[in-house]
Amino acid sequence: MTNYVLDGYDLSPLFDSSKSLISFSEDPRRHIPNKGSIIYSVWNKEEKFIYIGISGLQKSLEKRSPLSRMISHASGRRSGDQFCIYIHDFYVIPKLIEEGQYIPSIGVLDKLTKDFIHNNLNYRFIGFETDNSDEIVRSLENQIKSGVLGISPILNGTTSL
Repeated sequence: MTNYVLDGYDLSPLFDSSKSLISFSEDPRRHIPNKGSIIYSVWNKEEKFIYIGISGLQKSLEKRSPLSRMISHASGRRSGDQFCIYIHDFYVIPKLIEEGQYIPSIGVLDKLTKDFIHNNLNYRFIGFETDNSDEIVRSLENQIKSGVLGISPILNGTTSL
């Protein structure tokens, strides 16, 4: 197995295919901690690494809650959610173009984005509950995006798109 250690943190739970994936269709409250910070990797049905993200970035440790971002991602609502915008732009829109059928309607694109996320995407995460957990996950995310581990996410890696 590849060595997925950065800054002394074992990140193999994000990449180890023997570790269970969590579907975005599942209620994140069953999996995501209520406090602290998390780093998470997102995988498609073919288990391709498409996105790395972080959550729980509030200044005060007591106020850090990673849950809201995961709920936002699962909702499919594009407003204010870069992950949902990427999914919409790179997966939903191409399918609409391919099918050649789209009738504009309020909320339909968000629903299609949500359906795609729920039916096709899964994630793994690692939680941190230290005073500097927000700094830790930011640093790890930036390094992973750059491809330092030999793998870069398709949608938000600095070596992708």
